[in-house]
Formats: sequence, structure tokens, C-alpha cells
Amino acid sequence: MKTPRSRESLDKSGESSREWGEEKEDGVIYTVSLKKVRHQTTTTSLQKLTHGENWFQPLQWETMKLRTLKAGTVERLVENLAPEDVEDQDTNSMHLNVFLATYRAFTTADEVLDILFRRYTEYKECRRRGENGKDSRHDVCRIIQSVLCIWMDIYQDDFDDPPAYRLLHRVLEFAEAHMSDGELARQTRHKLDRLRRNEALKGQQKMSVPNGHHLTSNEDVLFIEGSDSEQPLEFDTISVRTMADQLTYMDAELFKKVVPHHCLGSVWSRRDKKGKSTTDAPTVKATIAQFNAVSFLVIATILRSTSISIEERVRIIEKWIDIAQECRILKNFSSLKAIISGLQSNPIYRLSDTWAAVSKEKSEEYEELCTIFSEENNQMTWREILVKEGTAKYADTSNSQVKHVRKENMQKIQAQRLSGVMQGTVPYLGTFLTDLMMLDTAMPDTVDSNLINFEKKKKEFEVLAQIQLLQKTAQNYNIVPEPSFQAWFDSVEHLRYEESYRLSCEVQPLSESMSPPAQSNRKERSLRKRISRLFSTSDWETSSANSNTSQSEDRVSETSMPDSPDSLMPEKMSASSSSSSLTSLEMSTSPYKAYDSSSNCVIRVSLSGESDNIYKSVLLTHQDHTPGVIKSLMSKFNLDVEEAEEYRLVQKLPDGELQIPDHGNCFYAINQSVEPNFILRKKSEEGELHRKSKKRTTLRKLMEVVSTQS
Repeated sequence: MKTPRSRESLDKSGESSREWGEEKEDGVIYTVSLKKVRHQTTTTSLQKLTHGENWFQPLQWETMKLRTLKAGTVERLVENLAPEDVEDQDTNSMHLNVFLATYRAFTTADEVLDILFRRYTEYKECRRRGENGKDSRHDVCRIIQSVLCIWMDIYQDDFDDPPAYRLLHRVLEFAEAHMSDGELARQTRHKLDRLRRNEALKGQQKMSVPNGHHLTSNEDVLFIEGSDSEQPLEFDTISVRTMADQLTYMDAELFKKVVPHHCLGSVWSRRDKKGKSTTDAPTVKATIAQFNAVSFLVIATILRSTSISIEERVRIIEKWIDIAQECRILKNFSSLKAIISGLQSNPIYRLSDTWAAVSKEKSEEYEELCTIFSEENNQMTWREILVKEGTAKYADTSNSQVKHVRKENMQKIQAQRLSGVMQGTVPYLGTFLTDLMMLDTAMPDTVDSNLINFEKKKKEFEVLAQIQLLQKTAQNYNIVPEPSFQAWFDSVEHLRYEESYRLSCEVQPLSESMSPPAQSNRKERSLRKRISRLFSTSDWETSSANSNTSQSEDRVSETSMPDSPDSLMPEKMSASSSSSSLTSLEMSTSPYKAYDSSSNCVIRVSLSGESDNIYKSVLLTHQDHTPGVIKSLMSKFNLDVEEAEEYRLVQKLPDGELQIPDHGNCFYAINQSVEPNFILRKKSEEGELHRKSKKRTTLRKLMEVVSTQS
């Protein structure tokens, strides 16, 4: 036994437990803790008669040794689902919950069934032969049967593989052959029948209806094509409340369908540890697509016409602020975040003349909504709201600093209370994806001779359990879908970034100081000609992307949802990047406080020449040196590790770059006062980058000359 420094804690009953050490067995490591348990003696009738009702009942204490599985092989992890000796029922229940929520990252359902079936038959055979301990062996068989029932009930998607339903048939055949009571077989048949009925209903969702109409389905919302209800609406005609309600309905329906284990870092990255594609995480992908669609909708409605007046555009922006506030009342933090991201996108944020005309009240309201998702202290404000309101019946905006908002919101919430209408919660899923991706990066998958790190799975389960809890609260919404709104929502054309920025510049041209006067002299024309030759087309695209960035742009790229085929990437959104970003993504684009302690931190590294939205992450400790970090990153990027000496690690700073020494201690070399964004770059590229930097410097100086002479 290895005995680390002991740690003491109190459980809910006030009983103390102390982590004592570890015990190793074949294929498994247990964490050993000592728990002080309180026992109360029974009061006899004689004691009551002698001493009265105030007789003091003495307490007796007993120290129990508890073992919690820390790491193990797949077989030992499965065996612990139905242990022969159950030391603590709560511990065993927790192991079952954690395993069923996370096992897909390190094994398959078929392998789990193989081990459970083998364990059941072995213990049943021992009982038949009358060997010692038959009672416990009977319990093992009973527990295995319960495990299978719980698995099929809670994680139905694992068995929903029409039309064969192969896994369910495996369970059914085993139950009929080996389990005499028939209970598991009965439940399996019931599950099989229900899944078949559900599949049949899906096939009937498209059908003919009278009068030549056609009934179709889109995410469980039915529309009648050819009817008046499908006529697209206009943004101006949709009320703020209707917009918020319908967005909440759409978001809640998608969130309820999210399969929690799809959010795991190893699953979400779509790569297993051998580099093979695993899953598209469709339920997560659908939620992200909806998030991005709302953000694109904000941009499209504001820039839909370049000829409207500033007052009209201000009215549209203020309406979106009102919709965001209504989403806050409905506790729909997904659309709230999406609307803010759209308003903070560069094509909208740069419209300074329009924003200057927004009323003071709406500006204050907007700023307060933005602070909900502030990145300070690892999104502390948003996390506190989620803890406070996540499972509450109503929103709590009593601490709003904007007086009129606080008054209006309290009136709306009071009306909800009087009507008995409870609100669910739709969280911003990107926060959970970020946490799970960080866990996947920071903690190793295996420990001590390739044993599965089950401590990591417990940490991941804590996040998944929050998602599952919030999914239950999302059931509280009672919003009726409006097909006409869905038709309008789908009909709005999304603008590519280049198009939205072009329209933005038509609404408000670039600074007049950047535009030459109509009558320019020969010297000015010569200067502009020299400027035009400084950059090739590709160089200019890079330069313009940099020159147009702003403080707002940085915020938007950080707060957008994790990358997807249609992800919102305000600065670098393009058709080419949209097709490949999901495959390479290994970290949510939502920022987090990476410098989490004095001895380690997580850094985000993009490959030189690739989009900043596609990056890998690595955990740095105070013992890591640059060569090892570079090799680890090259492995993540599928580069030849043998060429590690040809690469350099560079930290991106607000005013330039910091080159990390080639052979120094990487942890102490980095600047920990800024965001942990890095670039892995070939040393051979540095000369070309220096040349381009000089060109940009020359361009800036020449433009200053043109501006001065103008």
C-alpha cells in the first residue's frame, strides 16, 4: 500500500472520512479512505422509567475502511459494477453511474456485455455446484441483472440501432437462456417493442393530408406546406415575446435531445486515441448549429438593407436587445449568448454611428447582459447564475444594476408566478464543452501501466450530471410552437463574413482618413501605386484581417460556440474553413482561465498557417521543457516528431510575439498575465514572416503620409 498525505472531509451526515492511501491488486488500483461512522445505542424501557425522556443516549463510533476504484483494466471496471462484497452501497451506485456515462471513451457496449455475461455464468455455475459463498454469488447475479435493466432504461440510445437492434437481441437471448425468473427477458422485449414503435412513427411523420397539403417534420415541429401558416413572416411583424418564446422552444427541444456523453472531450473532438474517427456527436452539432443560426440571424436582420436610415437600424438593434432580455427572463441562456455574439460581431460592432444613436437605457441594458458571460474568473458570473437559477422555477434579476430593467423584469416574473407558469433552463452548452475538453486535455487517460484513469471519468461525470439535471428542468417549458415562425427562421438567408462586412462598410464607410480625396496630386497617386504593389492578394487578405480586428472582435471569437461545420467565426468565417473545422477541433473556442494554479496551466496552440479557431491544447507543469512540449504538440497535429527541432513555440501577445527558448523551461518562460494563445511554427517560416512584417510597417508609414498630405 502506498500512503500519501491523508486528507479529511465531512459528508452530509457530519461523519468524517479521511483519504488514507492506495491499494493495488491485479489490474486495479483502489483509493482507501477511513470513515468514522456513528452508531446510537437503543434506549431501554427501564432507562426511560429511571431517567425520564431526557435520558442521554450514548454514541458509539466505528472506523470503517472504504475502497474506491481509482484505475483499472476494462475487465476490472466492469466487474466492479457487480462486486462480490459491497463495502458501501453509495460508492457502488456512484461507480455504476460514472461507468455507464463514460465507458464509450475506452471500450464498447459489446465488450461490456461479454464481461457481464461471462461473470454471470461463472457465478451461476459456482452456485449450482454448491460452493461456499453462494449467497453472495446469488447477489452478484442479481446485481448484474439490475445493471442491465438500468443500462437499457437510462441509456436507451446505446441499444437503439434499427432495424436489427443487435444489442437488445443479445441481451434477450442471454436472459432467455440463463435467467430463470424471466424478468430481464420481459423488460428487454418491452424495450424492443417500444423502440420499434418509435421507429415506425418516425417513418410516418411524412404523410399526405387533405386539400393537397403535405405534412413534413423538422425537429418534431410539423408544418403544412401550401397552407397560410407557412407564409414567411417579417422581422418587423414578430413581437419580442414571440421571438423569445419560439427561440426558447427550439433551443429547449434541441437541448433535451443532447446525449450527454456526446459532450465528452474525447467524443466531441471526433478522434479516439488511435486517431480514428469515432462519432459526429450529432446532438451537440445540432445545438451548435442552432446557436450559430441565431447569431447569423442577428447579423442578417441588421444588415438586410443598406438604404434604411440610422434610426431604423437602431430600432432593429434595440429590438434584439429586448429579445435578449426576454430570453434572460425565460432563462434561455443559449439564445441570449448567441444574440450577444451576433451584436458583438465585427460587421455590427463597427457601426459606431448606429451604436451612438442607441438610447442610453438600451445601452445600459445591453452592457449588463454582456457581463453575464464575462470571461473574468473562469466565467464566474455565468456559473453563479447557473447554480442559483438552473433548477429554480423562475429567473432572478433582482440584483440588476439597471433600474428600469429590474422593475420591468420583476413585474414579468411576478406575472409568471401568479399564472403558475414555471420556466425551464436552457444553458449555454459551450461552457460544459469547454470544461469537458479541458478535463480531457489536463488528465491522462491511463495511469500506472496502462490502467484506465477512472478518477478522470468521475470528474467528467460531474459535468455530465449537471447537463442531465438541466435537461430535466428544460421539461418545464410549456411553449406552443408556431410553424410560421419556424418557416421564417429557416427562410432568412445567412451572410458569409465577406458579404456581411461589405454590407457593413456600405452602411458606414471606412474612416475618411483612409480614403484618398477625389482630386489627388501626382505624388499621392505615386504613393498609392507603391502601396498597391506591397502586397499580393493573399498577403492583403491576411493584412486586412489583422487591420480590421478590434477589442470587440477578440471578444466575439472567444465567446462563440465550439467550432462546427457552420460555426460562427466572426473574423475568419469562410466556406473553406467551415468544411474542415470540426474534424480538427480539440478545444472549445470559449475561453477559460487556463492558468489554474502556481504549478501547472493549460495552453492553446494553433499551427502556423491554420485558423486560430482550430487549435490543440496541452497541460504544462513546472517540470516541462520546450522540446518535450513541441513533440507533444506535433503528435497532436499528426506531424513527424522526428522534425521537432525544426519547429518553434511562440506565444501571441497583445503587442507582438514572445519566442519560447528552444531548450528552456517552458512553464517559466511564458507570459502568464495574458491569454494562453500560442503558435507552433517552422523556423524556416520566420524569414518570410519578418519580410511581411516589414511590408506592413512600410504600408502603415506610407498611409500616414497619404493621410497627412490629404
